[in-house]
Amino acid sequence: MKMPEKIDTIMFAPCGMNCKLCIKHLSEPNSCPGCLIDSPNKTKNALKCKIKKCLETKRVKYCGRCSEFPCKLIKKQDKNYKKRYNFSTLENAKRITYTGINKIMLEDSVNWKCESCGGIISIQEHICRECGLKDDDK
Repeated sequence: MKMPEKIDTIMFAPCGMNCKLCIKHLSEPNSCPGCLIDSPNKTKNALKCKIKKCLETKRVKYCGRCSEFPCKLIKKQDKNYKKRYNFSTLENAKRITYTGINKIMLEDSVNWKCESCGGIISIQEHICRECGLKDDDK
């Protein structure tokens, strides 16, 4: 899958994950459409996400805009992502408040684009899903 010039903002999950860069979205066939998109192809984790349900009850779209941010839920997820993937969903969620969603998506489309083929580098693997190039700088 090639990196689009502009990533649709609906691909930014409430927790700070850019679903366009997620291994579950990049996996084919039956790729997860993204946390904010209703589809039968959603992963079990996306369907039962406590963070998304929490924000729905508070009527807030992103964790970074919640009055209780950072809460236990996002801290727990962030700890897991840092340990497993060397990526902070908490820091990404913070970016919403000072960068704005459109700029985040533009930055991500540049920062996570494979320099070799223009494919998408997955956050979890740090590998381009198009050509297999490993990006150790991420």
